[in-house]
Amino acid sequence: MIEKIFIVFIIILGIYYMYLASQTQMLGEDEVSYYVLGKDFSSLRYPAFDDLGRNLPLSPFTSLLYAVPFMVFGSSLALAKMIIAFFGALTLIMVYLIGKKINIWYGIIAAFLLLSITLFTNFMFISYEEVPIAFFSALVTYLLLSLDSTKKAILIGVITSVATLTKQSGLLLLVGIFIYIIFLYFNERDKKYIKFLIVSFVAALVLIMPFIIRNFIIYKYTYMYGLNFLFKNPSVQIPLEGVSNKMLSPSMLTIQNYISNFGWIIVISSILGFSWFLVEISSGTKITKQLFFFVSFSAVFILIYYFFYFFDLAILEPRYFFLIFPQISLLGSFFFLKLKERNRYLIMFVLVIVALSFYSSISIALSTASTQRYPSDYIDALKWIKQNTKNDSIILTTYGGSLKYFADRNNIWTDDMHGDLPSVMESTNSSYIYDVIKKYNVSYILVWRGVLGQNFIIPQSNLYGVFTYTFLNSVLTDSSHFNVTYQNQDNIIFKLN
Repeated sequence: MIEKIFIVFIIILGIYYMYLASQTQMLGEDEVSYYVLGKDFSSLRYPAFDDLGRNLPLSPFTSLLYAVPFMVFGSSLALAKMIIAFFGALTLIMVYLIGKKINIWYGIIAAFLLLSITLFTNFMFISYEEVPIAFFSALVTYLLLSLDSTKKAILIGVITSVATLTKQSGLLLLVGIFIYIIFLYFNERDKKYIKFLIVSFVAALVLIMPFIIRNFIIYKYTYMYGLNFLFKNPSVQIPLEGVSNKMLSPSMLTIQNYISNFGWIIVISSILGFSWFLVEISSGTKITKQLFFFVSFSAVFILIYYFFYFFDLAILEPRYFFLIFPQISLLGSFFFLKLKERNRYLIMFVLVIVALSFYSSISIALSTASTQRYPSDYIDALKWIKQNTKNDSIILTTYGGSLKYFADRNNIWTDDMHGDLPSVMESTNSSYIYDVIKKYNVSYILVWRGVLGQNFIIPQSNLYGVFTYTFLNSVLTDSSHFNVTYQNQDNIIFKLN
């Protein structure tokens, strides 16, 4: 009875979240590229480069899904966003099914803990690729916990490849597969597990390698973090003289920032669950194979994450933890399950946690769905560009994703002219600025006051940077080279003569 109620609840919640997602225009800046690639797929085109000849080594899986709304309706962001919300609901069900292998309550609590994670709910509505990644991670975990045949080993490899073709971090699922199957081998001394391991790895790599080879041939870059030690990403920014040293990277986030991104419930419960796990191990208590997997995969992933992402990219973004959100939720659920086992009256405490998790998720969902990512006047400026400029116009501005989505125009920014931007942004010579920018065939400049600063900055975490007041003042005072063609409260669009 409890299980039926829970499944019905998740289905209703999933439908409601899909509806909320379809009602908002909010889209992650990075994710616009995947949506635009979906449009290309709908035209049976998989471009090697964009309209400006820049590399486009995006993982293709979700873009293939986005192509369906384009083919059926011509264009539908609402349906594309519903796809990501649907993956979120599937992840909740999958986490429940994993936990159910131990205990129904274990699965229910774990699902609600996952629901309480701020980023998980938030990203369902901004359509980040990490949500499907969490689902594939949970699905691989579910299959690993019942690994008993070569067919399942092949399926695990295939799902891992799909996860990698969704986001490059999916490749790290191979780490979890390796850990668990090696554990099974030493625990049961059965050589069939070594065969399963080899089969899973071969199945995954066979399907992933064409994508990696394609990117390496075209871009001399694999688009797989960690492999950057062997192949350098040409679009990663190099240190520039004259650029502010200020770091805006998420690696500068404080512990409190990380906790707010994850949510106090999951942080505290996972720490307590891990502590209880260590206590039981030290006392000789037999721990289930499932729990061993949740703990080891989460811990090892975090170490690998710090190694590859920090040393390779100097980025410690909380969203890369999505791959182990299912395992962290299951680890946290262990603590509450133990409380319930110790005293049946503590079920009321567990139910309170479940209620708080649900309240937290609903609050985040409603807040995200009603939030407009960009100010209205910024969107108005982008729409003006779409309606009043030629299709092949090149715009100098930041936030290329929003420009591509709302204005359907290409932009030039740090990825393209990073060698010239520092001097351009600090120069008071408007003629020099004009000559440099014109060299890149720029037709218009869009300056949003939200990205204005005293110094030119290129955060190591992205390719945005900011315009400087010096640049804006220089351009404003030179009507012979730059004409203001549109202006509202916080945006100015210049046309180059």
